[in-house]
Amino acid sequence: MTLLVDIHAHVQFSAFKDDADEVIRRAIEAGVKMIAPSSEIRTARRAIDYAEKYPDDIWAAVGLHPIHLKAAHFDGGGEDSPAFETYGAHYDEAEWRPLAEHPRTVALGEVGLDYVDRLSVSEEDRALQEATYRQQLDLAIELHKPVIQHCRSGPVAGKPRDAHEDALAILAAYVPQGLRGVAHCYSGTLEQAHRYLDLGFSLSFTGLITYNSAWDGVIRDVPLECIMVETDIPYMTPVPHRGKRNEPIYVRYVAEHIASLKNKPFDDVAAQTTENAKRLFALPI
Repeated sequence: MTLLVDIHAHVQFSAFKDDADEVIRRAIEAGVKMIAPSSEIRTARRAIDYAEKYPDDIWAAVGLHPIHLKAAHFDGGGEDSPAFETYGAHYDEAEWRPLAEHPRTVALGEVGLDYVDRLSVSEEDRALQEATYRQQLDLAIELHKPVIQHCRSGPVAGKPRDAHEDALAILAAYVPQGLRGVAHCYSGTLEQAHRYLDLGFSLSFTGLITYNSAWDGVIRDVPLECIMVETDIPYMTPVPHRGKRNEPIYVRYVAEHIASLKNKPFDDVAAQTTENAKRLFALPI
């Protein structure tokens, strides 16, 4: 059986409250192992719960997502983009440290910067996001654990701002201290991709690439040794299941699309992306 690692599977989110175990079993039976990143403290605790329940197949990543620093409502857009609320969380290291230190936690994530227009990000909001990101990077370095970075550009104080430029500037100060990580659901340019690689970061791609060709050139250019695959469930369901709730078993479609773009056998892509995940997250597989 071909092994794949979905490095970004929110199996603990409410979209799976009624059938998470069934979804997980389908993935495991198909040879898919998973990392479950969190977005706030409750999903962090649930990620660890699932990692303890499935010790051979799921590992946790814990971190405070930047959108949760501000209260907002996200309407969603259907099964593959359910509605949710953010509540204006405050990062308290005393609360997060035990979760980050937990033996089932392999990374801090997802953490980073998010300037999505629905948040109406002010300069003060952006500064808070950066400060919170830096706090979590400090903890990652202390604990010798990698980070799963979230990065989304958008308006800050009404003016377009490139979140990747901000993130790269921040990371440049931390990588010399030993920081490692992956830019999840990569959305930057080819030039920015190479700057991430120069910092020792990897790039990860979701089902988005199966219906949006914007990153075809990045995928063709970036070495396979620097690429990982993910679903970001329940979001961004790949072709041919668009409009349905995403599942980790669908990570195969992401790997297949990368194989097609790079003109490589699927098994080679599966093996290398699995090895990349194993190496970064120290997975015992």
